[in-house]
Amino acid sequence: MFTLGRYQQAASLSGLRPHSHRDAIEICFLERGEQTYRVAGFAYRLHGNDQFFTLPGEVHDTANLPQERGILYWIILKLETRKNFLGLSEPLASWLKQELRRMPTRHFRAHPDIAPILAEMIDLLSKKGRQRKKAPLPLRQLRLQSLLLQYLTLTVEASHQGARGSASPLMQRVLQYIEKHLDEPVHVPRLAEIARLSESRFKARFKREMGVPPAEFWLRQKIERASILLKTLNVTEVAHELGFSSSQYFATVFKRYTLANPSRFRQRYGT
Repeated sequence: MFTLGRYQQAASLSGLRPHSHRDAIEICFLERGEQTYRVAGFAYRLHGNDQFFTLPGEVHDTANLPQERGILYWIILKLETRKNFLGLSEPLASWLKQELRRMPTRHFRAHPDIAPILAEMIDLLSKKGRQRKKAPLPLRQLRLQSLLLQYLTLTVEASHQGARGSASPLMQRVLQYIEKHLDEPVHVPRLAEIARLSESRFKARFKREMGVPPAEFWLRQKIERASILLKTLNVTEVAHELGFSSSQYFATVFKRYTLANPSRFRQRYGT
């Protein structure tokens, strides 16, 4: 009835080609990192702790972009199962399937309990998890069914909270500072000072709101800026403009996030 997957990557992967699921919805949860998905010509930029879904038959891909480094879960769920949908009575099963088809927004902030639910589901299905817990199969199946039902109901609830909102006013000040200082090395203590928080509290708050640690976010912003600058500047100039210690280090980081060599990227997209 459903497929559950997770990628946990330290480097980017090749992008997804256009595809669809004829009789199933797909719900993605990006625990950490950033990712772009495209549906019906519209591109959606996901940040950590975001969810995103596609309906049966909807063609989607990563908009010619790589699958970026990070942690992402996906569930592909068949809705046309006529009998015993998650053990629910027919009225409740029909209601839940209807709600999943009619979620009011495609891209939204996930409920805070989503991540541990998915992690436990993966553990229940993994060989190591089965060996460690040594629970009988019916007990594992019941627990998995319960977790999936929690996941779906919390997802419907989160979708009704509206589209993904912007960062809090406190974090907006930090983001504005980062935007203006991308030519400098990452300096997390300075960001914590701007937020008027201790460094440990700031790191936790930033990751909760933005989905990635502040140093990684700063680096990602540098790479996004670099992809623009490479259209008019050469690799060495961009590395210098963005405060990288060398063009070689810049090239390494750029390729890690985009799967592209900056020189080839410039040849393809430069003026």
